[in-house]
Amino acid sequence: MGENNEVTAAGIARLAGVGRAAVSNWRRRYENFPRPVGGSEASPTFPLDEVERWLRDQGKLAEVPVRERLWQLVESDRVGPADAVARAGEQLLARGDATPAGAGDQAAATATLAAELGPGGAYEFLLGRHLDAAARQLTLTPPETAALMAAIAGPADSVLDPACGPCTLLAAARAHADGSWPVELYGQETDHALARLGGLRLALRGTATVHIRAGDSLLADAFPHLSVDAVLCHPPFNERNWGHDELTYDPRWEYGLPPRAESELAWVQHALAKLRPGGTGVLLMPPAAASRRTGRRVRATLLRRATRWRVAWVGASAQHAGARRGRLGFSGPG
Repeated sequence: MGENNEVTAAGIARLAGVGRAAVSNWRRRYENFPRPVGGSEASPTFPLDEVERWLRDQGKLAEVPVRERLWQLVESDRVGPADAVARAGEQLLARGDATPAGAGDQAAATATLAAELGPGGAYEFLLGRHLDAAARQLTLTPPETAALMAAIAGPADSVLDPACGPCTLLAAARAHADGSWPVELYGQETDHALARLGGLRLALRGTATVHIRAGDSLLADAFPHLSVDAVLCHPPFNERNWGHDELTYDPRWEYGLPPRAESELAWVQHALAKLRPGGTGVLLMPPAAASRRTGRRVRATLLRRATRWRVAWVGASAQHAGARRGRLGFSGPG
């Protein structure tokens, strides 16, 4: 076991199969309970090896499932959970469920979980735990919403998500497929760590060719000449610094320059610019994007040119983080 592994009070509770209140009680009652070595006063961390030894000596160590044991090692890794999950993904991609020679505890536990769940399943578990823990800092697409958007888009040989995050929508497009499509998956994400995690997620699902790039699709498009059959996207909302001044004369604004406060209309036009004739785009949007006064000129132009693009607002029913969302779908003539 690595000497630098640490665990939170919540992690100790999971190891022992008790509630957090029990851990707080142990800290007060037992003078030999391991001392904090990191974290903060409100959320201290403890040396994992000492905690396990203490729990074992006290007869309080539950039989820990391999997935929980692995997550404790990942969560406490000094490189940070995002890098630790990515490292596990790279191991799974390279070796599957084989244990690397000279493997440490974390690599060995990763291989053991892969033998139980398969390499893709093991990675989905780790990625899901990481995303749940970081949910307040991320904009995530609910899996059921992603599945619906992929179903609306339908069969496509090539799919792009220009704000792909952990590639939930691209993964949904692959899961919705009948095994023959999509052949090419493209994604771009401003958060380098998420781009890395999402790329591994898709690579571990196999078959499709995956192209994931880190960067800002509006300001620095990684696929400037790309045309695809489908665009799926849950763009960031209400962004003021999306590039209004820098992109004033950008050729993507065929339907008008998006107002500074209407970043969503920039993403809509970026998606349209990426579609082949007959292609389909499905974007998860805030309902206000369909009614704000500042964007009515661009929206009106989109509707006036409905002979070229069929545009539909599909019910504002998706729930995420307490906010309502709608799906904007559009498709070109065949």
